[in-house]
Amino acid sequence: MDIHRITSFARPLDLSDRGNLLIILITSIMFLAATVYHYILAETIVIAFLNGIRAGLIIFMTWAISRELDPDHAFSAFVPVTFVLISILLFGVHPLLPMLWTLLILRTINRTTGIRAGLIDILIILSTGTVLIFNISWIYGILTGIGLLVDSRLSPPGRLSFTAGLFIVIISCFSLMLESISLPGFPFSDKLALIAVTILFLPVILSTSQVQSVGDRTGERLDPTRVRAAQAMALLIVLSLSPGDTGSWLYGMYFILAGIGIYRLFSGRFTTT
Repeated sequence: MDIHRITSFARPLDLSDRGNLLIILITSIMFLAATVYHYILAETIVIAFLNGIRAGLIIFMTWAISRELDPDHAFSAFVPVTFVLISILLFGVHPLLPMLWTLLILRTINRTTGIRAGLIDILIILSTGTVLIFNISWIYGILTGIGLLVDSRLSPPGRLSFTAGLFIVIISCFSLMLESISLPGFPFSDKLALIAVTILFLPVILSTSQVQSVGDRTGERLDPTRVRAAQAMALLIVLSLSPGDTGSWLYGMYFILAGIGIYRLFSGRFTTT
């Protein structure tokens, strides 16, 4: 079965590309190391295996999200991967679902596959967003709705995105009525980190006026407006979720945005070539 015919989210992984081969190697090493580590901690082989898969997937999704945000610079993704790898070694793994949710929204907006999201893709986004609404916060639904509505407004517009976006916003409002709104403390150190991330990533957005990368299915150049919109969406996600109690996964997003900005800064690539 060709999964690329079922969903537009799937992207081919050409192992003849050095960057793709490198991330597979790093992911595999991380999986093996995490599995052995957890097994040594006297966990069962099944639990150790699952923890290894989780650690490997976090590394891979960090790379995948970074590639969505900076498609023209293949090796910029390895700066965030390095940061997240160190974070895992020091503090352990973080939740996977919010990272997957972020990847799906970005891929819907920038269309790196070259084609618009279909019915199955929209259902996947709605399902993921709804789980996050009722397990973490209503704000995930609002952000999902914004992402889908952005897709529906850019050319060529997503046929289903507008309706789906309104639908999940309604679900979010319903969830909001069931929740008590309260903002936990936002530590000063986190505020400084957020400011630093914003300063590093804003030039990336502003410099994305041309894009050389092409869509996987079409071979046509990606729309720079869509790529820039996806970058802005990623920053909006970080800014919107940071004041709340969202979990350690958000620090991974800090590393992704900051890492791309640092790569661009030190490589002198704040303009696309």
